[in-house]
Amino acid sequence: MHEVVPDLARFYLPWLAAAAVAAEESAPSHALTVQFDGLSLPVLQLALALAGVLMARPLAPKRVPPLGWAKSLLVTVIMVLVAASWVIEARPGLLFAFVISIGLGFSGYALIELIGGQVQTFVKSVFEGAIGTLGKLTGKRDQ
Repeated sequence: MHEVVPDLARFYLPWLAAAAVAAEESAPSHALTVQFDGLSLPVLQLALALAGVLMARPLAPKRVPPLGWAKSLLVTVIMVLVAASWVIEARPGLLFAFVISIGLGFSGYALIELIGGQVQTFVKSVFEGAIGTLGKLTGKRDQ
């Protein structure tokens, strides 16, 4: 678990700094927005987020073994949803929305893999702790 924390810090630190800067740069109030089910959707930022993810995916490093088209499509859809959710919530400027979306498209699988590894490690440690506690309560020891 301790080896993972530096990896997370190294990965998230530049992104958090960029997100903090983006929080200060909000979209102009006259920007093109569309109302949908109570949400105000910034059309230009959403279009740039979609374009950034889709244009960066072919440039992403190839996996060994390859993902296959179904998993590659799934990663792309997840990154588009992440980028769109961020744009709707944060209302970044046009350029920043595009740049962050390119980053998500390029490193999307690595991000999903990193988060998945974190969740897997956490769940494994929870189960190991629970098994150890149950073993102590029942008087059985690990063989």
